[in-house]
Amino acid sequence: MDFPQRYNDGWIALSYPPPKKTVTKTEILAALKNLTAEERLEIIETASRMMRDDIEQKAQRKAEKKRQLRAAAEAAVKDYMPGGALHDLWSPDSEPYFESEEEYLNAGIKTNA
Repeated sequence: MDFPQRYNDGWIALSYPPPKKTVTKTEILAALKNLTAEERLEIIETASRMMRDDIEQKAQRKAEKKRQLRAAAEAAVKDYMPGGALHDLWSPDSEPYFESEEEYLNAGIKTNA
């Protein structure tokens, strides 16, 4: 069974981290010179397939992260609504946290202003 067939049959698990680089690009190119045109094409096709898979997996991870962030933001909205755990911290109608401006200034809170 040749490499592309093993790759397609799932013998190579793409979920594992890539092996540590043990062969340099120069060595690979030198080895390619010793192969037939058909063997080179087979390697190119397999490498292209692997690259497409990597690109697709990266896009899927990015989309999943975006979905998770959106879900977290949507879940947090209820905490900022009236009756929510964080509503009083942000509502203009809430009681001041500090009794006076002097207490606020002495608390050592740094602002961006």
